[in-house]
Amino acid sequence: MAHNHTFSDEDWPFDCDINTCAVTTKFVYDRSKPIVQVLHYDDGEWQFMCNTTDDPNDGMVICMGCFVQKFPEITELATLPLGFDAYREDVNQPWEIEKLEE
Repeated sequence: MAHNHTFSDEDWPFDCDINTCAVTTKFVYDRSKPIVQVLHYDDGEWQFMCNTTDDPNDGMVICMGCFVQKFPEITELATLPLGFDAYREDVNQPWEIEKLEE
């Protein structure tokens, strides 16, 4: 279902559609845990993780546009290539980038 965001299509920095689904956790979404890992899979899927849970009940799917609207700082990883991962120990550390293992 299409919906509106506070930025225009022309300002969209990612290589996917604004309404593409992304995976995150309820802890990231409610800002109780920071984003410490961003995965961009070969199939184009994006995940924004806190790495504090592996319980499927803690996961959630969100529109990329809505996620970027809530977390605009994540646009710094908009050029993360397919099949790569960005991670950091905490928000005060720089992102480290590496190829995802097969």
